Amino acid sequence: MRSAVVGRRPIPVRCRATATSVRFALGYDEVSGYRALSVGEGGLDLLTGRLVLKFEMWRRRLAAGGSLWMSRLLQAKRKLPMAADSSRNSASALAEQLKIIEALYRDAHATAIAERAKAQWLHKIAVELSRTPEGWYRWLPYAIWQRKLERRLARAGIFNAQDYLAHYPDVGVAKLSPLYHYLAHGIHEGRDSGNYASAVPRAGPEIEAVPAIMASGLFDAHWYAEQYGVTGSDSELVENFLKTSLEDTLRQPGPLFSGAFYSLEHAETRVMNPLVHYVLYGMREGRRAFQSTVADVFMTQASDQPLHTFRDFLRPGWPVIVLHWKDGNFFFTDIAQYVAETLANAGLDVQLLDDHRDLDLDRTEIIVVAPHEYCVHGPGTEFTAEIAARVLHVNLEQWHTSWFSLALDKMLTSRKALDINPVSARGLARLGIKAGFLPLLPRTGGVFDFGRRPPSDQLTKLRAIKPLTYPSNVLERPYDILFVGYLNKRRAVSLAELSPTLSEYDCFLHAPRFTGPITPDSPNMLGGQDLAQIAQNAKLLLNIHQGESHYFEWHRLVLSGIAQGCVPLTEPCADIGIVEPGKHYIEATLDEMPEKIAWLLGTEEGRSEIERIHENGRALMVRLNKQLAGHLS
Repeated sequence: MRSAVVGRRPIPVRCRATATSVRFALGYDEVSGYRALSVGEGGLDLLTGRLVLKFEMWRRRLAAGGSLWMSRLLQAKRKLPMAADSSRNSASALAEQLKIIEALYRDAHATAIAERAKAQWLHKIAVELSRTPEGWYRWLPYAIWQRKLERRLARAGIFNAQDYLAHYPDVGVAKLSPLYHYLAHGIHEGRDSGNYASAVPRAGPEIEAVPAIMASGLFDAHWYAEQYGVTGSDSELVENFLKTSLEDTLRQPGPLFSGAFYSLEHAETRVMNPLVHYVLYGMREGRRAFQSTVADVFMTQASDQPLHTFRDFLRPGWPVIVLHWKDGNFFFTDIAQYVAETLANAGLDVQLLDDHRDLDLDRTEIIVVAPHEYCVHGPGTEFTAEIAARVLHVNLEQWHTSWFSLALDKMLTSRKALDINPVSARGLARLGIKAGFLPLLPRTGGVFDFGRRPPSDQLTKLRAIKPLTYPSNVLERPYDILFVGYLNKRRAVSLAELSPTLSEYDCFLHAPRFTGPITPDSPNMLGGQDLAQIAQNAKLLLNIHQGESHYFEWHRLVLSGIAQGCVPLTEPCADIGIVEPGKHYIEATLDEMPEKIAWLLGTEEGRSEIERIHENGRALMVRLNKQLAGHLS
């Protein structure tokens, strides 16, 4: 599909076909990569795709309510005794109903985890069985190849045929393949396969993990004591959680982390307490741990947390090095350069580097931009414990992603971080991390001061673009709508549903798929300089969140939108207090988008609104550059 859309009625976007056909054009995968695998010998038909989709349905149903729903449920129970005398009977009946709902939810959750683990195990089996023999093994009799397969499965811990035969001698008497018997009969009869498909009892409370849990900030002692009506020291409350959660799998350690959600996301970890697994292993493994909506609530409720400036982190007179991974996301490299420029303008001795290993780091301040890259894939893996405890990290990831888990592991080590979103920064402070807000601004002469420049050869060669005229009147800009963002499932569906509306306007749409870091050499990369030129020639910047989170994407809405005079039209965002909806940008739900776009671009009142927001944005940038430049330095 063409990235740029030129003309009043462009063919690539104007297709008034069904959403399915547009999704196909956008590369949307209806089943998220799950496929039914039919396996040869014995006529085994492992309907892996159907199983996984069924259990994915369970996961979504449970996660839709998730810990936030259970928290409200528990709060409702806690408030019941406070009801008036006249309603005590009805309150008592409601409490009993809530208990029944909790019990049903708990049973459904346990079933969903077990079934999801079973689906994951079946997928592993299907993958192994679908591997065709290579080399001279292709000419061996099937019985010999099958024994080789059984040994491979045993080594991988997937299925042990000998153990199965020893446990169920009737299978050997019937002269059936142990694996075939289990898949065809044993799994339905409830036989024990000795693997993930079997019921795995959780071990006793992992008391040795108490210090790690307390250090993670994910156990909120005050919240826990109030929520469950228990008392004790912080460590005693953690021990209480570990013991009681053995039976009550929906018990939460705090308002952010949900063991129920984590277990559904990572069913293979269910042999351990979910929180214990996350703080000891899952965090550094980059496992997704937080629901979007729950993380949003957690961050917005941290409005009382103080935020720090650069000066609060850096010791006077010490030189500073700013580190980034040279093979990482190009935008992260730009942010590293921005940090170095900001510190240099403040009079500090600073170097921008992509490797620290040849340096003497004694009496040197260290800032790492994007720790989930530099400290996981780059030279930061070689930090000593003493150095790792001194690093000031710059977090660039949203809380519901796996990358945030990788970054959180590093930030908890040093207890120091900056974030490009003030709400996210306060959320980090609520976890016990000394945090500050790093506003990205187009400082004069800096990396984000894009100005007016010709588009790069990469842009003009790969995409058809309209003449860029840079008119002073925002309503005379050649593009009506600009959208730039990597394509995931949610955005693909959203763009498909918006396509009939977008087809009526001049649009520049850039939605590539990426499987790794976006580097300058990526064929579908649109750099900040090129994006700014298009934004300076567009009326509206369309923003569709990558997930259900209402995270305010500063770099997109402010740096690529407001700073370029392009009015953001976005899904609802968390209130950050600095940039205001209705004043500096326009909010609309996805369902409201078509009508909102038609009103803004097709009516006098709407066009006047674009002009008003545009002028407010210009005034905002003048104010931010004056106020926040002092904050940074």
